[in-house]
Amino acid sequence: MIDQMLLADLDAPRKQRHTVVRIYRRLINEHAMGDVSYQVVHAYVAKWKPEIRVEAGRGPAQVFIEQSHLAGAEAEVDFGEVAVRLRGELVKCHVFCLRLSFSGKA
Repeated sequence: MIDQMLLADLDAPRKQRHTVVRIYRRLINEHAMGDVSYQVVHAYVAKWKPEIRVEAGRGPAQVFIEQSHLAGAEAEVDFGEVAVRLRGELVKCHVFCLRLSFSGKA
């Protein structure tokens, strides 16, 4: 029943799509499922809504690509300014930040 609601939402305008609360209330009121908990419905929708969108060709598949960095080969660098109160006077200092990609150490 939840899958049917989510499939119908694919063609519905954004403001008219089902929220988890609306799905939960419809299950109780229209299908007499008083024994189902909100947490179960929420977990189900969170897990399957993206899958239904992908199967219908409406969304990108979730892909995880693990990054790998060679030791000493890459780093991230940033520059900036910071205001520091030094002996009661506001002084502008320049900051250089370097983070090694392999170890994540700054």
